[in-house]
Amino acid sequence: MNPFLREHAFSLVGSTLLHALVAAAVLAAAWYSVAPKLTMPATIDAYLAAAPARPAPAAPAPVAAPVPVPTPTPAPAPVEAAKPPPPDPAIERARAEAAAAAERRATEAREAHEAQVREAELHARQERDKREALARQQAEAEKRRQAVAEQKRRADALAEQRRQEAEAKQRAARESDLARELAAEEQRTGAVNAGLQARYQAEIRARIERAWIRPPTAKPGLRCIVNVTQVPGGTVTDVKLGDCNGDAAVQQSITTAVLRASPLPTPPDPSLFERKLTLVFAPDA
Repeated sequence: MNPFLREHAFSLVGSTLLHALVAAAVLAAAWYSVAPKLTMPATIDAYLAAAPARPAPAAPAPVAAPVPVPTPTPAPAPVEAAKPPPPDPAIERARAEAAAAAERRATEAREAHEAQVREAELHARQERDKREALARQQAEAEKRRQAVAEQKRRADALAEQRRQEAEAKQRAARESDLARELAAEEQRTGAVNAGLQARYQAEIRARIERAWIRPPTAKPGLRCIVNVTQVPGGTVTDVKLGDCNGDAAVQQSITTAVLRASPLPTPPDPSLFERKLTLVFAPDA
């Protein structure tokens, strides 16, 4: 090896590396300007260690020729992105109309759904009101029915009570009348046994015969049944004839005689008084 190269080997290598680093930096800058989206590599920090000093030679060392620095390549101009074409007004208008129509349809659908919901709620409320009104009517009708039934029950109970009271009064009256009739019958029986009844009727017949005016058509053996109705005191209120063998003139004369004989004699015993008397009119007997 040339002694000069061997002596200055370190200096030459360091200078070469330094120029290489400068060239790499220039290329990296150009590349970054062309492609800014690429990631920049990390900067490499380097330094050259100085060679240890050696004693200077006797003769001056020749100066090495400078290494030519490469000229950096200019970065290409950035390519502009293609601009989108301007929008078509007809397409934009069609899109706007379609969006508006879709919005209208959505609004109409929402309003229709809300109307259906309101109608369903109204129908449900009306049905509930109908059921409640029907329930109230049924309750009121049941209340009225119970009131009518209670009123009828009370009226029936009152009528039954009055009926029982009336029957009790009638029964008591009948029993009282029966008791009086029995007592009167006993008195009458006693009086009849004593002959008072026969004497009483004989007095009545005698008074009627004295009041009788015998008509020319009256035949001997006249006999008529006379039914007399009287009131207490002997006043005659009615006269009816039963079987009678006399003609009409005779029958009329007997009726007139009974009315003329009023008032009839009073009985000797009040128990012998009878409202209806049946007498045998036989003046020739």
